[in-house]
Amino acid sequence: MRTKAKTKWLGAAVLALVGLAAGRAQALAGNPSYLYIDVTINNALSVAVNGAHTSTQTTTWSGETALGATATAAVTNDTGYLAEKWELATSAFSADATNGATGWTIGAAPGVETVEVQAVFVSAAATGCPLTTASEWSNALIAPALTTSQAAYTQSLLADTSFSGANAKPDNAGTNAMNANSARGLCWRLGMPTSTSLTNQQVVPVVVTAF
Repeated sequence: MRTKAKTKWLGAAVLALVGLAAGRAQALAGNPSYLYIDVTINNALSVAVNGAHTSTQTTTWSGETALGATATAAVTNDTGYLAEKWELATSAFSADATNGATGWTIGAAPGVETVEVQAVFVSAAATGCPLTTASEWSNALIAPALTTSQAAYTQSLLADTSFSGANAKPDNAGTNAMNANSARGLCWRLGMPTSTSLTNQQVVPVVVTAF
């Protein structure tokens, strides 16, 4: 009885192993077969202004209510291979260029010791910028006053199509992304303080961030 039971058990085990082997062979067989290559993307976004990551434009104030860029600053997606979106922001205050002290408040409208900062993107081919009296500067849906919160560059917001046409928009209409090596011109306008006691040069930043 023991021998018969043992034989029966061994037979069942062999059949189970045969079945496992057959199932494995079936799983390994196929036509076609595939090699999957998983590519991890090194997500190192980068944006440059005038070919650098810190750039300067200068202007002189003699009591005008507003100052504006006369030439564009070139903003470029310099990642070399990644598409990216852009945002614009500024700081809460200007900075004294001589001693780094806090200067004007940067606000939603000009006021006493308060400057307003606006900026828009134009075509990379544009050589000039809209006049400070141009209508886009009074349209918050195109050129809102910049704050410390990021404002995303889209097909309408921060895109001055009235000045330089469709080439002022981001490359991709669906995602608002800028392709690698694509560039746009950047123009700015400052609504100047109604009164100030400051005499040192003030640094007013426009911050371009890729995301």
